[in-house]
Parts: sequence; C-alpha cells; structure tokens
Amino acid sequence: MQKFSRREFLKIAGVAAGVSVVAACTPPPAPAGGPAPAAEPAQEQPAEAPQAAAAPVKLELWTFVNTHARWFRSMAEDYIKEKNPNFELNVSEIAYGDMHDKTQIALQAGGVGAPDLVDIEQGRFGGFLRGTGDPGLVDLTDLLKEGGYMDQLVAAREALYTYKGKTYGVEHALTPCVVYYRSDIIEGAGIDVSTLKTWDDWIAAMKPLCNDDVVACTILNHDSQLRQAGADWFDADGNVTLDSDLSIEIMQWILDLRDVHKISRQGPPGDAWWTALKEGKFLSLPGYADWYAGFVKDNVPDGAGKWKAMPMPVYKEGGSNTTCWGGTGSCIVKYSKYVDEAWNFMQYSMLSVEGNVRRYLETHLWPPFIPAMNDPRLHAPDEYYSGQDLGQVFADVAPNVPPQYQSPYRSEMGSLISPLWQDIYDGKITPKDAFTDVAKKVRDIMQEEGAA
Repeated sequence: MQKFSRREFLKIAGVAAGVSVVAACTPPPAPAGGPAPAAEPAQEQPAEAPQAAAAPVKLELWTFVNTHARWFRSMAEDYIKEKNPNFELNVSEIAYGDMHDKTQIALQAGGVGAPDLVDIEQGRFGGFLRGTGDPGLVDLTDLLKEGGYMDQLVAAREALYTYKGKTYGVEHALTPCVVYYRSDIIEGAGIDVSTLKTWDDWIAAMKPLCNDDVVACTILNHDSQLRQAGADWFDADGNVTLDSDLSIEIMQWILDLRDVHKISRQGPPGDAWWTALKEGKFLSLPGYADWYAGFVKDNVPDGAGKWKAMPMPVYKEGGSNTTCWGGTGSCIVKYSKYVDEAWNFMQYSMLSVEGNVRRYLETHLWPPFIPAMNDPRLHAPDEYYSGQDLGQVFADVAPNVPPQYQSPYRSEMGSLISPLWQDIYDGKITPKDAFTDVAKKVRDIMQEEGAA
C-alpha cells in the first residue's frame, strides 16, 4: 500500500497504520546493496570539506520535516564556527505537498525562486524526472565518487535518487523496519520473541492475546510488505509490477490477518490512535521504520519501559527480516549561485560520521552512511525501550534492507491507488481488480509518453 510520509502520517496516524501514501522509504529479498563493514574507521568529527569560500554566502534550504530543519540549523551553526564564518543558512520548513510542488515549479522555470538545497521525499522524486528527465538538480555522481563517499553509502537507498546512472540526492536514513511491541504484555504472557522467526510463528503467538477489544496490529502496509517479500510496485527496469501475482498475494495475506486470523484491524484516526496505543489496544507495530520509534516516545510518554523492538518475522526461512519505509534525499539545485558551498555543507552534514550520529540522536533516523553505524553513541541503552540497545536492532537488520525501485511514474501510481485503499479494506473491490486497474492506467500513461 502506498506509504504515508512521516509528515502525512502525523496528520492521519492510525487511520490505517497500514496504509501508505507516498513515500516519506521489502520479503525474501536479497540484501541488494545493504550495508557492509565500513572500509575505514569511523570519524569522530565531520568530514573535512574543501576550503571555505572567502566571500559571504547565504544559502536557502527547504525541507518539510521539522526534525530535519532543527538538525540542519544545528549543523549550520557548527559549520560556521569550524569551516566558514561567512556562511549563512536559512532553513525554511514548508508543508510536504506545498514544498514539493513549489520546488518542481521553480525548477521547471529555470530555477526562479528555487532554494539552493532541498529535501525531496523519495515518493515524490520520480515526478521530478518526468519530461526531459532532467530534474534541475546537481548530478552528484562524480563528486560522491571523487570524495570516496559512494562506497560509504548504502547503494539500495541511493538508488532512490539515481536515474540513468546519475545520482541526484543523498539519503537521510536507512529506514530499516522492525516490530515495536508491548514487551510488558507479550513477554509478560510468557512469549519468547526470539523464537518468533516466521510470520506463521508470530501469528500463532499473537492469537491467544487478541480479543474483540485488543489486536496484535493494524492493517499492514502493502508496498513495504511486498518489498519484504522481494518485489515492489516497479521492478529494477522500471516495469510496472503492482499487479503481479506476488503483489496480489501479499495484499490478500494482509487482509487475512484481520479476516481469517482475527489479529488486526484498522486503527482509529488522529489522536485516537495514540490513545489506543496507550491503552494497549494494539500490542505491536510490525513493519514500522526507525523514525517511528521517536513518534511512539513523543506521543505515548507513559509507555516508557513497556516497549521493545525486534526484527520482523520472515515469510519463509532464509527470507529478509526487515523492509524499508520512507526516505528523503538531500539535493543541490543546479541553478544555485553557490553550488560549491552547498556541496561543502553537504559533506559536512550529510556525509560525515558526526552529522549522521547527531541526526540519529535527534530523530532516530538510522544512518545510511556506513562509517557511522558502529559509533558507540548510536548504541546507548534506550530507557524508553526498556533499556534496549535500539541501535543494535537496526544495525542487525540493516544488511537485509531491500531495494526500493524508483520510477518517474511512482508518484502517479501512488495518486491512483490511494483512493482505493479503503475500498480494498472494506471489500468493495478485490486487490486483484484494484491493482490490475491501476497498473493498466500507469502503463497507458507510460506508453503515451514513450516510456513503455
């Protein structure tokens, strides 16, 4: 199902904690470019950027995420102290839809009114590639290679911002997905979660804990669960695969958790969702990403010491124990007067151990920057999560994070499938009919534009 971005999820959290609307970021998939051991020791300070420009420069950065905005401002303060006292960064936080629309219009107009740096959410990135295929962003490929960064970034995540061999963005987060669960209730019932290796194991363990009032989970996200199964809405060559047999099978399995196994239901809207979590109406959050750990902390403060995290159960033995949900790339606008300084700041913030560690500590975004993954600051016990080393849970599944294939038509597909999710949940349309209809429409659009 189409993923809600982190921003959109805050508005409608719980309406269908399994609905996904765009991406914000996949089943027995191969690791596909997952993290490997760092090629060099983790740095304790931000990476050295090239010599700072002498003339005063003022850069504009747009983002739609509050935590990103705070982190960027913090990094800019230290960049000014350590690298360039003549540097100034104005960070504008703009609503998700407005920011992407405004950015796209500015870039199509040759950069008029565009920022110097911009966060583009992976679900919207494909839309920037429509038409000429030139997104109006700096091609970072050679810069990343020359700086030695390409091998330090998780390839599967960079693929979201890569088109025809050109990489236009640096990912903020690996977005590994785990199962957050009420340890006080589940472990309190005598269940050893380490034995829940497969989804069948998990279903069997959850059933005795569920009743008319309490369920194991909400309706799960289709697209992330499909990636866990080894596929996606598009394949690596850009072909539409939403209507594949596997895609339909995964959606039916999601519905069966509710209709056959009686362990899931759609969550309530808005603040009622957090109230339901507080009251123990939903015992776990399967397939939720790293960033959701902070959401639970912020919105269910009295849950401290009652929650833990575990790897996702696998569909079949040998399959992936994680998936991915969300993702946002930091990009440089090619029309900027200060491309060099923007690249210097990107190295300092996005491509340094210090920057990645600080971002995790502030946002729970597990770094896609491999040298930062073993930093001890990422592995401190988290008192909210019962003293667990939450970072280690993310690190353990990180090598198995599956690829998410980008397409100029992914946003189009999201717009077409979004209105159908509720009808699918309500049984008004079958997954096969819904997916077949949307897939045909996207293929027709691609053919009309010469992309099929």
